[in-house]
Amino acid sequence: MERTFKIKLLCVGISFCVTPLAWGQQKTVSQDGVSLTYDPAVFTKVEIVEVKREPLPHPRDQLNVHPASLLFRFCTDSQSAGLIELYPMEDRTVDDIKTAYPELPDRATTLSRLLDERPVIPQRYPDGTPKEIPTIQNQRAGQYFLSHARYLDFSWGSAIGFLVQYAQDASEYAVGSRLNYQIEGLSADGKIAVSAYFNVSHPDLPPTEKDGIVNDKNGEPIGEEAYMKYLRQMEKFLDEKSETTFRPALNSIQKLVGSLRFENVDPAGWGSKFSGKTAVIEGNR
Repeated sequence: MERTFKIKLLCVGISFCVTPLAWGQQKTVSQDGVSLTYDPAVFTKVEIVEVKREPLPHPRDQLNVHPASLLFRFCTDSQSAGLIELYPMEDRTVDDIKTAYPELPDRATTLSRLLDERPVIPQRYPDGTPKEIPTIQNQRAGQYFLSHARYLDFSWGSAIGFLVQYAQDASEYAVGSRLNYQIEGLSADGKIAVSAYFNVSHPDLPPTEKDGIVNDKNGEPIGEEAYMKYLRQMEKFLDEKSETTFRPALNSIQKLVGSLRFENVDPAGWGSKFSGKTAVIEGNR
């Protein structure tokens, strides 16, 4: 069972440190040798979770096996706004990482190849549909919308950032109803994979509810052909928007992910240490 500790400056029970600053300034948090800096005026709460490993052959969820990971969840008021999750590429608690986490090594290799070769992105099929950008964890959904894709270089390694919407079904979701900015990267030494997701919006997008559907003027579904045309038009529309005009700004998310620092980190040992503990930092304390 996960345990939650509310803290001001120090969380007892897990190695954790907060550097508090004045209102409107940046705050640095660190845990397990990983630190990052964020703006507490933007994110009113940060949860830091030592996620327990779920290897084969006996995970709780056969579709969601994963090594132990370190997760930073960012909240605005009471709502989750995004997260940064760090995955180890080695795990000393298992005999063979590919047997324990079958997809992880292959997905990391595919992402590493993309970051090394840096082809033009997004790549597309002949009908214009974007080819999926590799991610560390299987999303169990398709990337049917991609925009603002570009390579990123950080002090800790390299990554790719992109606007994306995912779906597990054929519903004609409006662009903006499921819009995320995602960053997938690998540390320079290859020991840590970084995966970040943040909910984003843009003031020039037509208003839509979460999971809102695109309909014609009569309120009926527009059909597959028209929907595909709509998606490509919306990709171009958002590509023409500056990163600074999104909410939050895409470059501010890049800055947050880029602030990650690794010092004396032992990710291969997380599997024997992490049991689901959570530290919570609230407000500007």
